[in-house]
Order: sequence, then C-alpha cells, then structure tokens
Amino acid sequence: MTMTIVILVVVLLLIVLILNALFLYLQKRNSNAMGSDAPHVTRDPGIDEATAAYLKLPREEWTITSNSNKLYGWFVPTVKPSNTTVLIVHGFAVDHSSLDIHAQLFNKLGYNVLQIDNQAAGKSEGKYQGFGYLESIDTKAWIDELLKKRPDEKVVIFGASMGAATVMMTAGTKLPDNVKAVIEDSGYTSMEEVVNYHFKDRYHISGRWLLRMISIVSKVRAGFFYGQADCTKALQNCHLPILFMHGKQDTAVPYFMRDELLEFGDFPKETYSLDKGVHIRSYYVDSVNYQATVDKFLKKYL
Repeated sequence: MTMTIVILVVVLLLIVLILNALFLYLQKRNSNAMGSDAPHVTRDPGIDEATAAYLKLPREEWTITSNSNKLYGWFVPTVKPSNTTVLIVHGFAVDHSSLDIHAQLFNKLGYNVLQIDNQAAGKSEGKYQGFGYLESIDTKAWIDELLKKRPDEKVVIFGASMGAATVMMTAGTKLPDNVKAVIEDSGYTSMEEVVNYHFKDRYHISGRWLLRMISIVSKVRAGFFYGQADCTKALQNCHLPILFMHGKQDTAVPYFMRDELLEFGDFPKETYSLDKGVHIRSYYVDSVNYQATVDKFLKKYL
C-alpha cells in the first residue's frame, strides 16, 4: 500500500511538472510556441521609406502600471493636430515595433498613434503572455491613460494577430464613449481554438484535453483560465463597429476563423480580405486597397 501511494505521488508530481513546463512553453516571455507563417514578402513601393520617415517623428514615452507590471508605450502626434488616436496592439512574442509599418499608415491618414509594448514583451514588465485576455485588461488601462492626458480624444483600437484578439476582447467590455471603432487584422476566435488548430496540424490529434489541464496551471500562475481568452464570447457584448481584415493564405490564424468571428454579436461589421494575403502581411502587398478600406471605415464611424 505504501509503495502504491509513493508511486501515485511520483506520477502526480510528474504530471504537474509536465503541465507546468507546457504552460511556460505557451506563455512565457519570448515564447515561440505560436509559429507564424510570416515569410518574407516584397513590400509595395514606398512603404519602407514611409516607415523610416515615421520613425523619425517626435514621440513621447508613456508608462502605466497594470496587473502590477510597469508597461511602456509611445505616443506619436500627427504634424497637423488631430483629436483622434489609434491605439496599436501587437501580437505574440514580438513588441510594438512589429507594427511600425501599420503605425505609419494611421499617421499618414492623419491620426495620432499610441504604440504599446504588451506585458511580457519589449520594454514592459511581466512574465507571461495572456493570449489577449490579460492584454485586454492592459489595453483598457492604456485607454484610461490616454483619456487622462487627452480627455476629448476619440479613440480607435487596432490589433494584429494576438493583438487583434486583444482588441476584440477589449471591445466586449464596458468602454468610455470616446472609443469609436475597432480594426482587427488576422485575429483568432479563441485561444483554445487557435492552439488546438496548431496542435492538430503538427501532431494530427486534438489537444483540447491537454489544454484544459494546462489551463489550471495558467489560472494559478498567470491569473486566467484559457476559456477566458475567447473572442466569440466577447463579441456578443460588443456594440462598436469592427473592421475584420484577413489574408486567405494565413496558416498561423486560418482564414475560416474570420468567417466564424462574423457570426457573433450584433454590431456594425465590415470586412477586407486578400486572396494572396498571409499572416498580418496583407498591407505589405496590397497597400493601396488596404489603406483605402481603413480610411473609408474610419471616416464612416468617426
């Protein structure tokens, strides 16, 4: 009997250690668990030059504290004064600079830009990434900080990949009336669905049962269950207009998830897709149409 108990304890400890290791693999800072199909693409003429010019513009470094982490952001005002700011939220295992190209687009369209480093990314503090759930809490804190500094500002939130999931989850919460619109590029339906998609793609079996166990570790160590990182639930509480943008050749977040997202919620929805578009690279190769779609959407709802 004693030996049986010892064996059970050892097995239990091994299971806990394995689950903890898998949790760290999925959520630690700089994790590369979520592979991206972001191959090199030839960018449309002028994009690199415009981005280089944008990076030379004056900017203010802002900080906030959210989830006990000191977070960093950079506010870039337009040359011609504007009362609208686009808050830009980046994706998994990168930092704010990954969306510099998109930031220059919004700046070119005449909007102020606030680029942020998510928790556990870039200059910001934090140990664990939250697949959009923890980041949505931080995004609300950034909105509050923006409105503290600029009370009459109109706010648009834009995100790509996990950042897209973040802004959709944010849109499903109670927000100030200053927040007018949301743009998501290459967002997923839920954390569990996108991770299971990759699990099945690599190992040809479902990983749902494993994710449910790792989720318990996530709750203990990071403060949330995986089921909370769910855009389909959040969108049912959304009242803001959302522009859904997605490349049809995306294998990091498959295009069918875009169609599934459109089934949830009763709010104004507009779409953009690109037949040859890969993960968050549609703007690189279809800049004229991408920009025109964004410009038309924002002029309609601001």
